[in-house]
Amino acid sequence: MKTKVSKLVAVMVVLGMLVAGLAACGTPAPPPPPVETLAPGETPEPTTPPPPPPPEEVTITWATIAGFYTDWAEEVAREFEEETGWNVEVVDIDFSQLYEKQVIEMVGGTGAYDIITYDVGWKAEFANSGYLLALDDYIAASDPEEIQFEDIHPALVEASCNWKGNTWGLPFYTFTMGYFYRCDLFEDPGEMAAFEAEYGYPLDVPQDYEQLADIAEFFRRQPGDTLKGEAVTDEFYGIGLMAGRFPHVQDEMMSIAWTYDEDLIKDDGTPGTTEPGFLDAVHLYVDELLPYAPPGALTSAYDEVVGQMRQGLIAQTAAFYLDQWPNMVKTEDEVPGSEICAATAPGAHTWVGALTLGMTADGKHPDETWEFLKWITGPEAQRKFAEGGGSTCRVSILTDEEFLEGRRLAAGAFPALMEVLDHASECNFYPNYYYVPQGGKIYDEETAWFSSATSGEYSVEEAMANLAEAIERHCDGPCEIPNDHLGADYSPVPCPYTFDKSVQMRK
Repeated sequence: MKTKVSKLVAVMVVLGMLVAGLAACGTPAPPPPPVETLAPGETPEPTTPPPPPPPEEVTITWATIAGFYTDWAEEVAREFEEETGWNVEVVDIDFSQLYEKQVIEMVGGTGAYDIITYDVGWKAEFANSGYLLALDDYIAASDPEEIQFEDIHPALVEASCNWKGNTWGLPFYTFTMGYFYRCDLFEDPGEMAAFEAEYGYPLDVPQDYEQLADIAEFFRRQPGDTLKGEAVTDEFYGIGLMAGRFPHVQDEMMSIAWTYDEDLIKDDGTPGTTEPGFLDAVHLYVDELLPYAPPGALTSAYDEVVGQMRQGLIAQTAAFYLDQWPNMVKTEDEVPGSEICAATAPGAHTWVGALTLGMTADGKHPDETWEFLKWITGPEAQRKFAEGGGSTCRVSILTDEEFLEGRRLAAGAFPALMEVLDHASECNFYPNYYYVPQGGKIYDEETAWFSSATSGEYSVEEAMANLAEAIERHCDGPCEIPNDHLGADYSPVPCPYTFDKSVQMRK
């Protein structure tokens, strides 16, 4: 047995030696690289670094209101893309859905939008809810000549940007309200004489809402009546109103209420909608204006009123968005002999504000987003906006006589717009509603209850009582009004306009 084991071991040893020998006969290992020797004073050749990783593709997503605004935004954004190499995706949303769609994404923290567009009444709610980034540090770090923040009208900065000591957005498009009328009708000698004979004062831009109501009644004509000395074959109406269930009826209504020294939310945070003066304002709209508007008023927003003017159906508007001038002035091409004029709104106060751009807290590219926001609201882009008929927020453009020269069709409302903005700033008129953290939700309630009063679904008193209850429900009692920065003695009072018609840009 010992002999067999010894032989087996010997065989295994021999096999091991054969395997080792075969391995040694395989492909020899490469020799080590030669060591480069350098002469004294020589430096080694630099090695080529690996290529850098491709840059991350940046897409800035901007949610904004659909329409002319979006068309301009997309056009101007292309220039920014060419300069930076970043992409800008403009998401156009109908205004009636803008609040809800943006809030859904911001509440969910989806990061769907880097920039959102907000209305005046949404500012406090969006800031208070943590949806927006404060812009103060970004503004402070920017080149003052590049951003020119002080060039934005101070009334728009206060109404649209400021809340609790911070700046939450930059305005890019002002919808501030004024008044449009057919000045060819108002200046017709026969119409002027007839009006003064009936009402006892001259026919002119209305100074208050009682005069507006008189003019609405006066210009209501039936087929067979005369207008400017010629018989009319169709119904003609004294006023166009945005009385439909859209977020515009309250803008007309509140302009009257503010003129009556009433507010949606009183200084103590309680609703003001059931105050006698507030009810008088709503009654004037429903009882003294609406009967002289086209039947379609109950389904009308601003587009419909513009259409009524361009069809030659109405003589004037109530408080109306001055940004619509480029659309309104087309009346002159469609109604022979017509001329459109812009003026300040009737009464003492009206809506002052802007569609404003804010950076979302969950945006993906905050630094790049700031660069775009700064650029799109800046002097260069805003001038291009104004050239195309956009209602800019920058004083340097609104008052530039060289710019205005020859641009009546695009900028004919700018003189009236500056009057309204200066009036708000000088009169220190910033309603409590601008600062209430539940502003967006209350704005929706206004649409529902003001339109229910115009339609007759509820009486004025019932509708305004329901609105008051809704305000208290959303605020869980009296509303918080964080506007201490306006001063302890702040209390706006009616401050009538003194519009100088000589500044109008006439045909």
